[in-house]
Amino acid sequence: MSEYTTVYLRSKATPLLDYREQPSWEEIQNLSEDELNQIRNEIKEHNKNVDRSLGCELFYLSTTPSRHLNILHWSPSPKNLTTELLDEVLEFYNEEIEDYKKSIAWYKATIAKLETRILKANVELYDKISKDIDEYNESIGFLEEDLENKQYLYNKFYFAKGILDNKSNADDYELVYTKC
Repeated sequence: MSEYTTVYLRSKATPLLDYREQPSWEEIQNLSEDELNQIRNEIKEHNKNVDRSLGCELFYLSTTPSRHLNILHWSPSPKNLTTELLDEVLEFYNEEIEDYKKSIAWYKATIAKLETRILKANVELYDKISKDIDEYNESIGFLEEDLENKQYLYNKFYFAKGILDNKSNADDYELVYTKC
């Protein structure tokens, strides 16, 4: 299942609307085609206004980053993104970043040990140690790439928290998110 998260900056003065779903089969089975079209048009027009009520899109998380961020609960309707929730999100990414840094440090320490062993190794052992070093270096590359992505996501949410921390912004604006 796909899951996307979008964070919006909106004016508090604008009413926040919820999306309307299509009526169930039981509700529409006895309606004429004209009545069905009228209901569909009303729902479509209402949902356009929901999009406008969300305000300005700050950023968007695609499927995988959104799934990993299980702190923000799934909801097709917009939900407020409070400073407390942002603190939890930032703590989540902080923990992820620290785990990646620890893993990279472990791989680098292991490579250093292997490089001292390789100096004393015979030909057969040299090839095995060299292969292990290459695999660890490849793993470090993948981890550093993922670490960079986690730091990028952390910075996005840190930016959003900065908006709410500014008292002049907090009086007039709020952050909302949709996760569906």
